Amino acid sequence: MPVDRAIQETKKTGGEKTMPRILSDEPCEVTFDDNIAGGKIKIRYRMPTTEERIKYSNSQVNRSGRKIESIIGDTRQKFGKIILAGITDGDFMKAGNKPLSSNEASPNYDAGWKEIVAKYAPDVIAMLAMHVFENALILGDGNDEQEDEDPT
Repeated sequence: MPVDRAIQETKKTGGEKTMPRILSDEPCEVTFDDNIAGGKIKIRYRMPTTEERIKYSNSQVNRSGRKIESIIGDTRQKFGKIILAGITDGDFMKAGNKPLSSNEASPNYDAGWKEIVAKYAPDVIAMLAMHVFENALILGDGNDEQEDEDPT
């Protein structure tokens, strides 16, 4: 079961809410807005290993002599699929309006769920890879402290 990050929420000075990074082997969750279906999709994934992060970075381009070719799309598909750990029941439907599940206890479970998602929703796989491998950290704007005085 994924770590419930909501109960881990703490408050910083100035009222800004933050959540600590959970350091464990528990699956993580991310929710994406699905502009194709018009809803939200919740994905479970595992954190990549250090070796996978290095391979991801090194796999973004092909170099052959002086020619450099971007293969970031292939890299996102490969590594996004590797870390994908589960989908939420009801977020995906197979042909014939049948729900798809990654939960073995669900009546909608399909052992090939990961292949089905990778084949028909590569945008979800790519977005997962971008979220985990490329956008895990962003720089703050440097204005984390609130000033009491009016600068004017």
